[in-house]
Amino acid sequence: MATPRLVELIDRYKNAHGASEAELARRIGVSRENLRKWRTNGVSRLPDRTNLAAVARVIGRPYREVLSAALFDTGYLTDNQAAIPRPYDEVLHDAISVLTEASRLTNQPMRQMSSGQWEADPDPRAALRIDWAAFVTEALAGAAANAGGIDTILAGRPGSWEASVVGDVLRAAVGHDEWDLLRHRTEPVTVVLNPERILFDHGGSNDFEEMEAAEGEITRRENAIRPGRVYSGDAEPQSLQWAIDLGYEVRAGHSPPLPTREELDATMAVADPTSLSPVEQAEEDALEALSALRDRLAQQYRADLAAYGERLAHAVRTKLAALQLPVPITVTVDLDTPWDQAPQTPTVGWTTGAIDTAIADAIAATPTPDSGPGTTLLERAEESLRRDRAERASE
Repeated sequence: MATPRLVELIDRYKNAHGASEAELARRIGVSRENLRKWRTNGVSRLPDRTNLAAVARVIGRPYREVLSAALFDTGYLTDNQAAIPRPYDEVLHDAISVLTEASRLTNQPMRQMSSGQWEADPDPRAALRIDWAAFVTEALAGAAANAGGIDTILAGRPGSWEASVVGDVLRAAVGHDEWDLLRHRTEPVTVVLNPERILFDHGGSNDFEEMEAAEGEITRRENAIRPGRVYSGDAEPQSLQWAIDLGYEVRAGHSPPLPTREELDATMAVADPTSLSPVEQAEEDALEALSALRDRLAQQYRADLAAYGERLAHAVRTKLAALQLPVPITVTVDLDTPWDQAPQTPTVGWTTGAIDTAIADAIAATPTPDSGPGTTLLERAEESLRRDRAERASE
């Protein structure tokens, strides 16, 4: 099972500070066994508020973040619910509430005791209001960093006076080149790499053409054994030439109508099944071998994509690590989403934020599956199939 989100938060602190499991459990106010059960069995019920508050205090994360993780783990909150954008007015109301709450925050000054030591002045009248403008600037910088950059977060209406004012504030805070922006990021960086989409977007690879050529070669071999049929009246000239190139038998006119169920039943009723002749059996065996090769070709193509994806993931992790981001970084490889349904790939020269630029640079520097010396995709599939057959024969 996946690691519960609450445990992930605790583990990040544990790994970063070298705290023991027993010490963490003691500080949180739960038994070590209870913490172990959270890890192995999941968080089955919502922990007490005091425990969640203790987790937030110990690991130094906002209470709302800890509560949100616990709500996810216990099913009170789901990814689908979290993915649905909230209404504009609702988000605006929350933002106003947070900024209003911040305006009431105070700093407690220190005072020196008769012993010479310092302590917080307990007199509430001594409290000093926080620098609210600095708070707002920090919040804006954090939001811009989470969004991917100043230009990205202001892209909704970049020419407005509001965008100009907010942009000036942010650039004054983090520099015109955004050199100091990333340290304000609060959201983890999650990168999902779809190797097939990346190959399509970058256009510098022949993998798609190589796969098409390999499938075409297998079709030609099949048609050389038992040709398929194409009727000239059913095909466009370009499609007809494609069929000829693949070895299909071209017949004049239109294809005959498909037999009805009654005609099929009548044919089966009078059929006299006999064993295949040696020639027919050889054809069947050859076609079965080509069918196995076609399956292995698809497996080899996926294996090549997986290997390319791992190289990409390593390169992206290295580039992102160099940014020294203050948040966790997760890079995964997705081989299952069809390439045309996967998000577009960050491309060198077309990115703005430092994170997307790092990803684009990593992708550009990673060799594609067809860039190295060696055999073709079809040859690799054939060799893989031969190895499997040799291993089975030796058993």
